[in-house]
Amino acid sequence: MSFLPETRLEKDFEPFAVLREALGFVPNILRAQSLLPRLVEAEAMLEKAVRLCDGSLSRVRKERTLLTIAADRRDIYCVAMHSRVLSSLGVGEDQINQLLEDYRQADLPGPDLACLQFCLKLSRNAPAVGSEDIEALRSYGLTDEAIFETVIVTALAIYLCTLSAGLRPDLDSEARKLPPLRSGALDDRPGAGSSVDHHSAPGRKGPYVPAPYLSADTFAPFAILQGTHGFTPNFFRSQTLRPDLLKAELEAVNSILLPEDALSRLQKECILLAVSAANLNSYCVAIHSNLLRGLGVSAEEGDQIAVDHHESALSNPDKALLDFAVKLGTHFSDFSEEDITGLGAMGFTEEQILESVVVTALNNFANVLQMGLGFEPDFESPTAFEQNKVNLLAGIDSPMPVSSFVQTSAITVEDPDAGLVSQAQAGDLEAFEGLVRRHSQLIYRTLVAILGDPVEAQDAMQEALLSAFQHIGAFEGRSKISTWLVSIARNGALQQLRRRKHVESLDEVDSGDDRDYRPRQVRAWQDNPEQGYSKSQIRELVERGILQLPAKYRVVVMLRDIEQLSTDEVSRQLGLSVPTVKTRLLRGRLMLREWLSPYFSARAERAAP
Repeated sequence: MSFLPETRLEKDFEPFAVLREALGFVPNILRAQSLLPRLVEAEAMLEKAVRLCDGSLSRVRKERTLLTIAADRRDIYCVAMHSRVLSSLGVGEDQINQLLEDYRQADLPGPDLACLQFCLKLSRNAPAVGSEDIEALRSYGLTDEAIFETVIVTALAIYLCTLSAGLRPDLDSEARKLPPLRSGALDDRPGAGSSVDHHSAPGRKGPYVPAPYLSADTFAPFAILQGTHGFTPNFFRSQTLRPDLLKAELEAVNSILLPEDALSRLQKECILLAVSAANLNSYCVAIHSNLLRGLGVSAEEGDQIAVDHHESALSNPDKALLDFAVKLGTHFSDFSEEDITGLGAMGFTEEQILESVVVTALNNFANVLQMGLGFEPDFESPTAFEQNKVNLLAGIDSPMPVSSFVQTSAITVEDPDAGLVSQAQAGDLEAFEGLVRRHSQLIYRTLVAILGDPVEAQDAMQEALLSAFQHIGAFEGRSKISTWLVSIARNGALQQLRRRKHVESLDEVDSGDDRDYRPRQVRAWQDNPEQGYSKSQIRELVERGILQLPAKYRVVVMLRDIEQLSTDEVSRQLGLSVPTVKTRLLRGRLMLREWLSPYFSARAERAAP
């Protein structure tokens, strides 16, 4: 049953007629949008132009791509729909099953395999795509037109999968059985403890595919853009290789974004900005920040929405709207009917909820298309966002070249808890409880150090352990289980700390008041503090001292000095620049030293027995 109700549209409703003629049926994913028929029309325009006709790529090759990406994302609806279409196009059951099991075993020619691997890389980790991936496709004989179509078909696949996750339409045909998740397949880790690796993209700039110049005088849609945007974004200028596809895309975008019969234009732009930021897409962040300014939003407020909308001046319902969109756009496997009902409880109508799903799907379409074609920003994106993005991308291995058909497996580490982990993943509750007993003290100390309150730490630990239990099946052994558990707890606590209104923000710019902070009463420490205090006493003193620090310093000292994370890792965890982390670490250490100095002073040494 679809998450949202449907209304009955006439049998001769043009989008339905188009899809029925091309596919032999009307997919339920369109019917699930019938509360706002213009959204159905927008999807039909996109599908007709991108999917339903032969171009440089045949319909069969397009449907193979759509099916492979849907299977990789474990999307039951889209897998069933694309399997049905492939069958109607004459593709045998054996090849369909091979595509679902492992596309590399589907007996396809080299160029087709190269295309599928490129599409999977683009759909899983779009920031990692670079010009060398495009050159690899050219080495297999693909033309610029074929490469462009490959990118836009991948973007359409993500659009459809996002709609499927957000609407949960009824299946059009019998469900297909998906094989167990393969090593190296999509790892969409859910929950507060999640972290998706975004490999750093190569430095060479795009656009990767040439785009003939079209003027507003000769191409009418560009004239419309001049009126609605005040300029023609590079997003559209870089797609002029196929004016027919571009025109259909522009009509679909206008049908979704311009009307204000459900969500306002401002709300839609906020969704596009927040989800683009979550997807680390600098181009889309820059353009939507600029468009928000045109709608009367200050540059500072737009920047805040890009970095952390929870700290923006948006109303609580609009913050909930962005939470909804970001979750659907980035953690689709976690999305459920509870998210729909939760947004409804905030006062949003069914039409508004439907449109938020479609706008999020459109955003993901645009993000994938931009990263696949590599066109450059029209404006500079917010500095704070770029600092956060650099920190997230830092220190991660280079992307896998598309010319290699060997799919890398997850890197594992030796873990003394591996046996208990395997048992817990098999459903053994006692094994999971054993893991909790081994590591609960570490988790608790971490939470106390972050939150500064033992009672809050107890509550946060329960939430973290529940999240870990729910998602332990996704743990792949890339780190020790203790590291994974602490990461879940730490990320949840950091989010909780950022939501507090009565404490200092972790993200605020350091003021001049403490820029030149120096301790006021640091005494000379003895060479060996353990002569006066035992190790347990020292640990207790240090922990007490850390709890006295202001939140923004306490967290940095705890992560760097207690958990022994690198400076780069701390900056990624907190979304701060490396220089800011270093500055706060220095100040925090000085404050901590000041607090501890009376215990380790020469006087303390003389008083020791």
